[in-house]
Amino acid sequence: MLRKNILAYYGANFLLIIAQSLPHAILTPLLLSKGLSLSEILLVQTFFSFCVLVAEYPSGVLADLMSRKNLFLVSNAFLIASFSLVLFFDSFIFMLLAWGLYGLYSTCSSGTIEASLITDIKENKKDLSKFLAKNNQITYLGMIIGSSLGSFLYLKVHAMLYIVGIFLIMLCALTIVFYFKEKEGDFKSQKSLKLLKEQVKGSLKELKDNPKLKILLVGHLITPVFFMSHFQMWQAYFLKQGVKEQYLFVFYIAFQVISILIHFLKAKNYSQKIALSSLLVLLGVSPLLLSNIPYCFIGVYALMVAFFAYMSYCLGYQFSKFVSKNNISSLSSLLSSCVRVVSVLILSLSSLELRYFSPLTIITMHFALTLITLFFFLYKAKPFDE
Repeated sequence: MLRKNILAYYGANFLLIIAQSLPHAILTPLLLSKGLSLSEILLVQTFFSFCVLVAEYPSGVLADLMSRKNLFLVSNAFLIASFSLVLFFDSFIFMLLAWGLYGLYSTCSSGTIEASLITDIKENKKDLSKFLAKNNQITYLGMIIGSSLGSFLYLKVHAMLYIVGIFLIMLCALTIVFYFKEKEGDFKSQKSLKLLKEQVKGSLKELKDNPKLKILLVGHLITPVFFMSHFQMWQAYFLKQGVKEQYLFVFYIAFQVISILIHFLKAKNYSQKIALSSLLVLLGVSPLLLSNIPYCFIGVYALMVAFFAYMSYCLGYQFSKFVSKNNISSLSSLLSSCVRVVSVLILSLSSLELRYFSPLTIITMHFALTLITLFFFLYKAKPFDE
């Protein structure tokens, strides 16, 4: 049953990622065409992170107490509602609402069927690293296909591309309904407030008593400075560098290909010396991000994406390895909530910075800050020591 569930999850996740990725390569131009400014776009993303922050941990606790399969299906309904608002409305307020629903989708889907599979894999003493790597590779492949298809559809039908996304989400839900089998006893039927409190206390106690988890939590709070700056501003950065709108999807695909290749590396083979040396090299070449020479700024940007994709993969592997099966959803959601706090701060700061600096300057400053902070964290905390 485990193998069938893994295959069902791979298929459903592949469809879902394609749907989510349809607007990714052209999201900034799409929202600009709906009348939003670049600063308002960042505010929309900030509201998304805020909604996730508020709902993330409660949803993770619920995922430990109820059917994770059903919670995943509920999340799909939120995503369909979000896509529908973007499809039919244009104003800033409706975009806020759409991204708020997107945030609820993100919280409900976090720590659900993937967490169940991680628990089952650990119980069956299978290779967890292999599952995580394969899942990430499928995710990045889906992002490549989705962004390419979305870029093509955007040029032809504009926001109507969200219709395709809604159809794919429905296929994803049907795949889980018919092919993902949940074991009896995978969730508790009693959902009292007392039980919720006990679950919260248990997961927080595990975090308090496990120094390794606390160190890994701190590590996960450093990388969002890079990723939020990258995810939310890369399109503005390349547009500012003179890249034409219709070619943005090429860079998006390149980033996903890099991430796919990175996940062929084994997280358990992490080398502290190589990581620290790479950080110093990247810090040294980071000023080239301000250059207008294509080979320079594109090459350095790609190296940054590759390095942080690998570090995120390694940190995620370590966290999954050390967390207990009883609290995996709660602690995964707590981790995500902490990351969202940093994300909200970074997005709010970026929105303010755009009043005084160009996207080029902001990207360069944030990337350099992340490199410096991560260097000292790895050097002092040594999160990958057994």
